[in-house]
Amino acid sequence: MKFILPLLFVLTGCLASMPTQQLNPATYYVNDMCVTFYKNKKETVDFCGVGVLPYAESYDLMIENNGKLNFFAMTSCHREVSTENYDKGIFKKDGRIKINYVPTLEKGKACPLFIAAFNREGRHGWGAVFFEHPRFQLKAVVECNGEKVVGNGTSVCQAREGLIQRITFENEVVPVKPVNGAAERKEPCPVLPTKDNKIFEFTMPSRECTYGFVDKATKQIHMFNTIGYEQLIIRE
Repeated sequence: MKFILPLLFVLTGCLASMPTQQLNPATYYVNDMCVTFYKNKKETVDFCGVGVLPYAESYDLMIENNGKLNFFAMTSCHREVSTENYDKGIFKKDGRIKINYVPTLEKGKACPLFIAAFNREGRHGWGAVFFEHPRFQLKAVVECNGEKVVGNGTSVCQAREGLIQRITFENEVVPVKPVNGAAERKEPCPVLPTKDNKIFEFTMPSRECTYGFVDKATKQIHMFNTIGYEQLIIRE
């Protein structure tokens, strides 16, 4: 989604109004937009930056950005929806966006939802939403950026490029060839090193990557997504 950054110059009109930190379209910035999934009237799932949502037929989402929105876009492997100023299909006010996302061709694929918000004062933000699916049932323990979580078939790790991360499986798995994210980078997604086909400890690449693992015995699948950022976003 960082490729939408050049549109910022159309929205701002001139570089003179940019904040101290001038964003570079070639740089991967951290995802930090906050997402709330209204699972039902009483239960919500929340995260900021990147996260995995439980499987559902449709998703009522509230997306929050740190600043008033002038342009919003969301992109999957199947569609792109964008709006500048108010739009009948997307409610947005004071940095908040309400959307109803109904996956169709995206179901059961390595197909996250990338979101981006731009603001004329430079308070831009990005986020990435990944989804569980019955096709992916293999559990894994992910040690990412100082936290340890259990992924129920689908997991994601966002960390600064060059930092050491780890994903662990209970039994031996067969890794699938990694899939490169959409952004153009000099290096492709690396194969994750392992000594026993259970523990994969690696250095975070500076790009988006998708990895698949198949349990040798049960044939269950785990989809592991990584996002390596290069810079934090400094907002005034």
